[in-house]
Amino acid sequence: MVVALAAALALAPAACASDPSAPAAPPAIPTAAAPAARTAPAPPAEAPAPVDPAAACVDGVLRSLDIRERAAQLVMAGVPADGLTGSGRAALARGVGGVILTDAAAGEASSAQVAATVREIQQAAPIPVMIATDQEGGRVQDLAGDGFSRIPPAATQGRDVAGLRDDARRWGREMADAGVTLDLAPVADVVDPDLGDDNAPVGALDRGFGTNPQRVGQAVTAFVQGMEAGGVATTLKHFPGLGRVRDNTDFGDAADDVTTVDDPGLDSFRAGIAAGAPVVMMSSAVYARIDPDDRALFSRTVVTDLLRGRLGFGGVVTTDDVGAAAALADVPVGERAVRFVQAGGDQVLTVRPGDVEPMVTALSAEASGDPEFAGRLEESARRILALKSARGLVRCSGAPTGG
Repeated sequence: MVVALAAALALAPAACASDPSAPAAPPAIPTAAAPAARTAPAPPAEAPAPVDPAAACVDGVLRSLDIRERAAQLVMAGVPADGLTGSGRAALARGVGGVILTDAAAGEASSAQVAATVREIQQAAPIPVMIATDQEGGRVQDLAGDGFSRIPPAATQGRDVAGLRDDARRWGREMADAGVTLDLAPVADVVDPDLGDDNAPVGALDRGFGTNPQRVGQAVTAFVQGMEAGGVATTLKHFPGLGRVRDNTDFGDAADDVTTVDDPGLDSFRAGIAAGAPVVMMSSAVYARIDPDDRALFSRTVVTDLLRGRLGFGGVVTTDDVGAAAALADVPVGERAVRFVQAGGDQVLTVRPGDVEPMVTALSAEASGDPEFAGRLEESARRILALKSARGLVRCSGAPTGG
């Protein structure tokens, strides 16, 4: 069972002491032919390594979880922004690590309604969950009721990079006041100018900051820093970029036969990582010049070698929605989660709460039969718990929390 999070963890470092029973070294004996030898001063005792209370807290919570509970921490499920449904409550009872607030079931949810939903969610969760939403702006803004600003599309935001940081701070504060901890934005994809509106997932919806990698990187940095100042973490998406595909993976297949591992289009993601974004969302497209055999979210070459290796990202790697995505329709639900984690990913996002059970079952079964995968699962659960600790969601006695 999950250990109560209010319980204190023993965080005191182990003391280091010398053995009093060990014989002392004999003194140097002087001779007539030579002066007495000087005894060299003893080296200073090595101080014990300091203990990071937050890391110790995370480790303590992780140790309290069995394999199935660890697997559940890797899943984020959809919940309507204006109220917790029965299926959402069931997903929380299974111990999901996060929820994504989707469009309200009736109209547009106000900030007061969202705050009430968040309180209900956290009360129903065995371990506090990350509360995420899609708050890009324009056509992709799930929270738009009373108390939330109407956010312009990224194409408009990108025209005023100087003012974007302050705008994002204000939007972030509105979200944080309602209990949201993670924005599934900004879009860091650089749209191919030759495609423009023919780029269905980004260009056609004005979701991108522009067509110049440097300019997009500046806007991404401003958005990430502004949201953080407002109290909300950010997600860079959709790595390694959807700006060169024609089709939207939500509705069909998508392929990119241009992007390479040293492509300038990756610079906007580098900028966002340098700015402190703690989450990166993977694309579901195929990148023929990086890994022609696997979709990006299932590719160890893309997730581990490129994102973690070349770009040095050490935070949480998440999927796009793998529940309703047409591009993944031929992959069993549980297998989607397993393949993603095998590639090096951490958090599996689905807007369908009914997907939680088959995903958790598949992840825990794989971990039970494969020690290497069990280690991979533990690594991801630790990253997710560490992010929640940094956002002030996981608390232990004696461990400082973020906010």
